[in-house]
Amino acid sequence: MSLAVSVAPLVTHFVPIVYFVYILMDVLSRSRKRTEYLLVGGIIACCLSMFLEEFVRHYLPIEYSPIITAAWFSVSGITIVGLGLHLFVKLTNIEHRFPKFIYPWLFYLPTALVILNLFLNDEMVSGSAFQQAGIWKMPEYNTAYYAAMFGSNVFNAVYILILWRGIVHTGQKELREIYKQLIYGVLITVFFNLVIGTIDFKGYLPPYPYIYGTWVWCVFLRHTMKKYEFLNHVEIRFEKLFNMSPAAIVLTDLDGHVREANPAARKLFAALNIRHGNISNMLQGELLHRIRNQTAIQDVALSVHGGAGPVELVIDGDYVSVDYRPHLILIMRDVTAQMADRRELEFMAYHDMLTKLPNRKHFFEQLGKALAEAGPSGERLAVMIFDLDRFKAINDRFGHSAGDRALIQVADSIRAMLSGDDFAARLGGDEFIIFFRSASEDRVVRKIGELRAHLAGNPLAAGGESHPIHISIGVSFYPEHGRDSDTLLNNADKALYRVKHGGRNHYAFASEAE
Repeated sequence: MSLAVSVAPLVTHFVPIVYFVYILMDVLSRSRKRTEYLLVGGIIACCLSMFLEEFVRHYLPIEYSPIITAAWFSVSGITIVGLGLHLFVKLTNIEHRFPKFIYPWLFYLPTALVILNLFLNDEMVSGSAFQQAGIWKMPEYNTAYYAAMFGSNVFNAVYILILWRGIVHTGQKELREIYKQLIYGVLITVFFNLVIGTIDFKGYLPPYPYIYGTWVWCVFLRHTMKKYEFLNHVEIRFEKLFNMSPAAIVLTDLDGHVREANPAARKLFAALNIRHGNISNMLQGELLHRIRNQTAIQDVALSVHGGAGPVELVIDGDYVSVDYRPHLILIMRDVTAQMADRRELEFMAYHDMLTKLPNRKHFFEQLGKALAEAGPSGERLAVMIFDLDRFKAINDRFGHSAGDRALIQVADSIRAMLSGDDFAARLGGDEFIIFFRSASEDRVVRKIGELRAHLAGNPLAAGGESHPIHISIGVSFYPEHGRDSDTLLNNADKALYRVKHGGRNHYAFASEAE
């Protein structure tokens, strides 16, 4: 055996074998549980097996070549076809379209047929006759050889169709990139099969030179799995952060089926009585609209009713692909306490804390708006101011707590009498004010009667006795008694003054002289 015969395979076959071993170990070290990684590892192992077969066959007598090629090389090559189909169907998420009794066994039927072919002694394999050409034992380029070459490209076409379907149907940019890179790898394999594999190089290249296309293809496979593996390993890389976060973090599909939930999320779900890992009832309103339109999920407010009452949430999220299906990562912050504090602060800024009626500031803001609207429309408004008769005597005789109860009862009577767009407030002390829209004298008189009747039916209980609450009232009308809030209040106050000096427990309308 010449030096060239001995050394050449070390470069042409042993070096690729070493590289295949390296990338096989790299792929399997990343994940031995995920089907996708096992399939990629299987493809790499079969490619390694084909190079190893050629390395071994080179050193054996040529008469062993047919049986070794049929039993080893051909079986490895056709198994790559089944593994590739299985991988691409899995990656494009169409495995559920196959009946369970044939998936994934259908993909490995060609391997079974080639093995059966060994026992039938059929010659339809990639090479059954060999001849010496230089230092190489070359297969004859006969009908069986070309049939095997062109037949393999039928499967390559199926690969491309599957991947193209994935590109068309996926909504994930990352997945489209995966499918595109895999198509490039398949096209390189097609080139090696149809061009490199069908030319008789007369021994200038090693036998079956198209197998170097599988080398390139495996490089593409490994690169793709490495580049995009973060899509399926977020929960591993960030597991501690995921579990320690005080915010509820959820990984869910677009239908609300929860795949992962951190402890904070599980606690939130328990408070909301959400069971069976389904949050579809939470995907509503603005959140659902954004999910359906694949728009950004940022600071989306959501109110959810739980066992202890409504829970206010603020939700941020993003779209990811897990197991090659679209999913959502949602970060949910429970802001119920903060929203309650905020509402309380807003309420305190515009309301009287004792009676819970709007305060002076809030009243005049609303009255200003009503006057601005009434000007163009010619609407008539009434401003009614009143206070409690002999309120100081109540405080002096029964204490301030009794006076506070009297103010609260008046506020309750006001609320019972108000209707429509009427607006009432506590001005301060024992003074209250109301404005009525679309106000006629008759309507105002009727409302005064309702208020006094309600007060009469709810006397103040103090000192073991019931004490009636009486009020004195002054009313002014827009526009005849004034066109701004200060003038209207001043004229209503003058009318109230007349009532006070006329005996109390009555009402008076402002006069134009005022």
